[in-house]
Amino acid sequence: MTERRRVLIQGAGAVAAAGGALLAGTGAEVRAASRRDGVILTAVAPDGAVTHVPVLLYAQVEPGTVDLLLLTAAPGELSPDVVAALVAAEPRTVAVTSPVIGDAAIAQRMFPGAEVATLAPGLLSFATSRGTETRAEYWVPPLAPAFAAVAVDGAPDLPRRLAADYPKVVGRTPAKAADAVGVLMVPYAAELAVVGGDWPTFVRRLRRPGRAMAEAMRADIGLPMFAPPPIVVRAVLRQLDRTVPFDLPKFAGNHFVRHAEQSLRILDAWRAMTPRATPALDALRADLAAAL
Repeated sequence: MTERRRVLIQGAGAVAAAGGALLAGTGAEVRAASRRDGVILTAVAPDGAVTHVPVLLYAQVEPGTVDLLLLTAAPGELSPDVVAALVAAEPRTVAVTSPVIGDAAIAQRMFPGAEVATLAPGLLSFATSRGTETRAEYWVPPLAPAFAAVAVDGAPDLPRRLAADYPKVVGRTPAKAADAVGVLMVPYAAELAVVGGDWPTFVRRLRRPGRAMAEAMRADIGLPMFAPPPIVVRAVLRQLDRTVPFDLPKFAGNHFVRHAEQSLRILDAWRAMTPRATPALDALRADLAAAL
């Protein structure tokens, strides 16, 4: 009988709840780590199934081997005491959920004894807090993995092994495909953050993020692309709103405003990739910086 894989999730928010529930479903022993004492972390699946993910304080993380450490925050945003607690856990593998270029390299420097991969969330998770409980509803698109594993330097075979260890939750994705998904989403996320999460205003302002997306596609992926007409984007958003089992406008407004600084870092990285003029990207970046 093989030993259960041990997973430690940094943070106790929406991604930690959903990821913890899904990873526990593969047979892994999953715990989350938080600064808050007495946290109750609850994940609610689309079918109503409820999973409670055990939470401990960072100071309670015991030294020893963890098979997988999942970082739900950008590694550069972690405080020294949190990093020390996570390093002491001696993770064999560190998964970075941040899509910002360079964050995986930061994790490699923090955890020199571990293999590192990017584990891009493909799920949507919407958390509400009441007292000590954080309750997160989540949804995974049909026929898609909850997390897309992308190789980084030094561990080219790691995504395949993660997909084998955590079946139906982790899938392998080429780096360019993961980058393309980010290009399709982040300009719209940035525009939503610019308007403070106001969904009706956002859906009236779809032309600029579409143009910024086309500019970013040329800069990051190297492919020419036309900006999608706002009417097409509105149709996609309406269909997604009908499909997701919770309030999509509320989720998106809250989520992308909270992660506005991450979007800004991605816009900056795209802009640095090309000497070409990117007027829509530049305007979006300037307005987002002003909103922060």
